[in-house]
Amino acid sequence: MLVSQPTKYGAGITIGGDYLDLTNLHETVHEIASENGPLSGYHFEFALGLAYDLRKAYEGCRDNWPSDAPAYAGYSSVNILWPVFLVQLGMLRSACAYMPTNRRIQSHMYALEDCTERALIEFDPAVGSMCMRWLANFNLLPDSFLLEFVTHQSYEFLFGANQGKSRFKRLPALLDDICPFSKAYQEFERSVSKKAHAVGAKAQDMADLSEWPDFKW
Repeated sequence: MLVSQPTKYGAGITIGGDYLDLTNLHETVHEIASENGPLSGYHFEFALGLAYDLRKAYEGCRDNWPSDAPAYAGYSSVNILWPVFLVQLGMLRSACAYMPTNRRIQSHMYALEDCTERALIEFDPAVGSMCMRWLANFNLLPDSFLLEFVTHQSYEFLFGANQGKSRFKRLPALLDDICPFSKAYQEFERSVSKKAHAVGAKAQDMADLSEWPDFKW
């Protein structure tokens, strides 16, 4: 079965499972985030980032499940930053409302949501509950929404405050700004659009490729 825990310093979630758990979930993500699905061209690729992480986990390219318990022998896992993971999960769950799904897809989504809630609440019950409410109210973002803003918010989450509990408490506010009507997003969109126009590119294709400082998960 899928298992989860928050990373030590609250930067993200550790998702773990055996080979079948992770390959089945990987397949489900691909079924939902497909070229013919409800997510736009730019957006389904962002959601597929979760499938990429899951594949790296079951291929053994990520950490093993950090537990000495015999029950988890053979489990592999992957760490994913909270802002990225929660937006990916929100997109996948919202997309399910606009496409036919079966019991297998729904069971995988419920299992992933359960893992999410457990990890959030384990790290901080109050903040975790706020994040789960945000996730429950998440709607598909418009096609024009610049998902590079999620990367921007992830950077702010990691480096804009202290480590651990102090950083984690900022997560709900950073998630609330991932909305086309927030002041933070609109300022970001204007800035990126201006830079894109200057180089003759589309705003959707702009990305900050600068290297991030080291951080504690």
